[in-house]
Amino acid sequence: MPAKPNASEEEYFARQEAERRRKLAEERQGKLLAEERERERALHSMKCPKCGMQLEEIAFGDVRVDKCFSCEGIWLDKGELEVIRQKEGSFMGRLLNVFR
Repeated sequence: MPAKPNASEEEYFARQEAERRRKLAEERQGKLLAEERERERALHSMKCPKCGMQLEEIAFGDVRVDKCFSCEGIWLDKGELEVIRQKEGSFMGRLLNVFR
């Protein structure tokens, strides 16, 4: 006949099981969030944030900016404003300082 586990053993195993389930739930939540981010990125990729129409890349010096030919908006990716500022001088420098 197997020995009956004492209360501290039962408590230990219950805590272990609860921790295992918590970790599984966190992993599932993380996976769902990553999938949702990917769906959102795919849905909105190269779409104008103002009017929702397709953006097209155009050359602006050494930088490829995104332009909406529907609402005439121009959109910059991370770091592109800094590159333009370095090349274009004082006006762009002053403009960039407004956003810092």
